[in-house]
Amino acid sequence: MNHSSSYTVVVIADIHGNVAALNAVLENLQNRPYDSLVVAGDLVLNGPRPAESLDMIRNLGVPTIYGNTDLLVFDKQYSEERLDWVREKLGTDGLSYLKSLPFEYRITPPGGQSPEDDLLIVHATPTDVTGILVLQPVPFSLRTMTPEEEAKTLLGDAKANLIVAGHLHYAAYGVPCGQRYSIIDSVGFPFDGDHRAGYASVTWNGQKWNVENHRLSYDYHRVVEDVRQCGAPFGESSAQRILQARFRPILEN
Repeated sequence: MNHSSSYTVVVIADIHGNVAALNAVLENLQNRPYDSLVVAGDLVLNGPRPAESLDMIRNLGVPTIYGNTDLLVFDKQYSEERLDWVREKLGTDGLSYLKSLPFEYRITPPGGQSPEDDLLIVHATPTDVTGILVLQPVPFSLRTMTPEEEAKTLLGDAKANLIVAGHLHYAAYGVPCGQRYSIIDSVGFPFDGDHRAGYASVTWNGQKWNVENHRLSYDYHRVVEDVRQCGAPFGESSAQRILQARFRPILEN
């Protein structure tokens, strides 16, 4: 199988209301050739600038899917002070937009002949927006690989040449149950000890999709001060997440 024409998709995920990190990524993309851009969820919660982040993403006019924290924000059955703070910032229009977003986005490459050639983009897993599929353990957070039976459940009947997801906030690659699967870095809240904003470019070479991860420096100290001073009930917890570039539970101030 040798299908014609290369095609590059940029995927960004896990912005979490961090406008400075998002700006760094978008500025970098101005000098990088690509064919399409997809936003893979977790757009607004836990950062200092949820409304501004959402406006920037909407103005891009690109395919966007929702993530688990977006679900927390737009589904009113969840009641927490931090969610109410973000909802107030977004307003009715912003919440309606979040609620309208799809679960997944699929791209068929030039010359693609079946779903097995496709790129499937999800936030977490093909069956569960909150699911955790660990492809490569990290010592400070997710320490064990996902067992095969659990991985099979999380994958469901998804068929693609490559599945790309965010959600875990660090890059990883694996082939669970025979399915090529890549997790990309976070734009706004990296959890791998590296403060830089992250995104991925995914390129079809005529036979398969290949992922390249990118990291960008930005002034994260300014975001730390912003999140401490913006009045958010999660201010200090989010500040520590950004300072340490590690997972920490979000506690209300």
